[in-house]
Amino acid sequence: MTSRILYFVPADDKLRTLIEGEKPEGFIVDYLDSDDPAELAAKLAEAEVIMVGARRLTEADVAAAPKLRLVLHQGVGYHDTVATKAIRDRQIPLAITPGGTPEGVAEHALMMMLATGRRLAFQDSELRAGRWHSNTFRAEARGLGGSRVGIVGLGRIGKQVAKRLVPFDCEVVYHDLLDMDPAVEHDLRVTRVSFEELISTSDFVTLHLPLTELSHHMIDAPQLAAMKPGAILINCARGPVVAEPALLEALESGHLGGAGLDVFEIEPVTGPSPFAKFRNVVLTPHNAPGTQDIMRRKFREMFANAVRFAGGESLENKIDL
Repeated sequence: MTSRILYFVPADDKLRTLIEGEKPEGFIVDYLDSDDPAELAAKLAEAEVIMVGARRLTEADVAAAPKLRLVLHQGVGYHDTVATKAIRDRQIPLAITPGGTPEGVAEHALMMMLATGRRLAFQDSELRAGRWHSNTFRAEARGLGGSRVGIVGLGRIGKQVAKRLVPFDCEVVYHDLLDMDPAVEHDLRVTRVSFEELISTSDFVTLHLPLTELSHHMIDAPQLAAMKPGAILINCARGPVVAEPALLEALESGHLGGAGLDVFEIEPVTGPSPFAKFRNVVLTPHNAPGTQDIMRRKFREMFANAVRFAGGESLENKIDL
């Protein structure tokens, strides 16, 4: 018996080819070809499994999918992308796919630190336009090696960030609501400090925590003002963790040394980003773990869960709703 899976994320031909290469027998994957409401309604009506990513699966979407029996999230941050009450009320299970995300996001975060500190995006765009900046940033750019890096959230991703900072000989501090095993702290060469100390003493502050009521606008005007002059903020977590108007003001004033942003308060960003005018800002479109090797791993894991579900077996990484 064939099951229909709806991939609820825009996918170009290359990504569709990658997905089809990992798809096991017995499944048909449908894709969204446009934003046409009629097309969305028709495909939701037939979907038995929905794979969710950056696009939110709303209450209305769930209601329009009478055959839906399983939701698979291709990442880990499901709170703002899945209408959990709607699927819980229908007893539709949800499973996340953590494989690859920590490593991918950690690499992206380090890239952001390096690129923002060195003004890489601006220099690249200027050189492509024929403008030479060999000496422009020598008194402004900053390196990562030997700096103090503050990690907010030492979960799966935060740990991978810390691990990758070891060769840079950084002083790494972290803040987390959960107690950490001293052996883990020793292995990662990290020191726990208060949130206030982390914010006020770090050269780089990198955010790696889920979006919750507690973390919403955790970084606002008071926190930005408390950061060291010239410090750099990296957000590869969720956009609303940072209050964007306050961040714009901190960049306008010159208090911050820069920002690397992979996520935004409203996604997708439409039109020119208000952050685009800053030469000390690096922007990417919420694709930190989006590499071909990681995506293959994720689809293998999601399809494996779909096979388990079809065979009446227990799901891996199921979320208790």
